[in-house]
Amino acid sequence: MDVTEPVESSAAPEPVAPVPLAPELAADAVGVPVGVEHAVVGWPWDSLRAEQEGRPGSFTDVMRHEYRWDDETFTRLEEAMRAACEALEGQNTIERWVGEGFWCWTAVIPELTEHPRFSHADPHYLRRCLARLRDLGSWFFNGSSPYGPHHVWEPVPRARG
Repeated sequence: MDVTEPVESSAAPEPVAPVPLAPELAADAVGVPVGVEHAVVGWPWDSLRAEQEGRPGSFTDVMRHEYRWDDETFTRLEEAMRAACEALEGQNTIERWVGEGFWCWTAVIPELTEHPRFSHADPHYLRRCLARLRDLGSWFFNGSSPYGPHHVWEPVPRARG
């Protein structure tokens, strides 16, 4: 038979049984791999979702619209980012919105501190906060803490004044 000519058949095609995915590739109805608990509900995910969406009063919202560093909301974001890194350590997949959020907090936020309207009373505290965002980004994107698995992440000491 010449492979360039189509083969015609009057027989109905036989149904093809679905091929099961490898367990690590199978997903449930919402796309979460089978065997992985729905871990993106509750703390820290609700806080991260609010930040990623830039909801009013969030650190992200204040930075984007007021060019102001809010110590309290930064602390809440930083704690949520740390908790997310711990929860996701060793996982091969993440939800896209989590990755988009981490990209924003580790790439966009530092750039906003360079805006002419941005001001912060304590440049040393700001430098420590930006270093923390960088370190959390490293942990998130590389899958392990840049300081090792037993490092104790202390909160960034707040500005005085």
